[in-house]
Amino acid sequence: MIYGCGLQDSISQYWNTPFQPLFIISNILCSYFFFTLPNWRIPSFFLLLLTSFSCEQFRIPHNVLAICFYFACLYSLFKNKRLKFYRVLYILSIPFYFYSIILGEIIGVLTLCSFHLQIVVYKEKLDKLKIKIVKEIEEDED
Repeated sequence: MIYGCGLQDSISQYWNTPFQPLFIISNILCSYFFFTLPNWRIPSFFLLLLTSFSCEQFRIPHNVLAICFYFACLYSLFKNKRLKFYRVLYILSIPFYFYSIILGEIIGVLTLCSFHLQIVVYKEKLDKLKIKIVKEIEEDED
């Protein structure tokens, strides 16, 4: 979206561009992904509501929901007992919002993406290890 319409003031500003369908669909898909994770259902709810309220027509509700989404994500990061580093990175995005909202959002989104990518990779490794152990147990039984 950035390459197609240039850098906007915030991610939500892409609602007012020709990339509106991509903005809506990507947020809905992200919300669905969050909803499948037990500790991420609250951020999922706020992201869906945030996407539903245009930042132009519903400025105050949109901004309130954006803040709620940010802190719901932070809460979910704190509920995770591992990967505490991402909490710090996410909190460090706050000062950037005062300089540029889009910069703060990009840092926050990249932090969340990295966190979830690391969780997915870790889970995949555990699944492979589990399969390997089950095979070894089955071989020992034969």
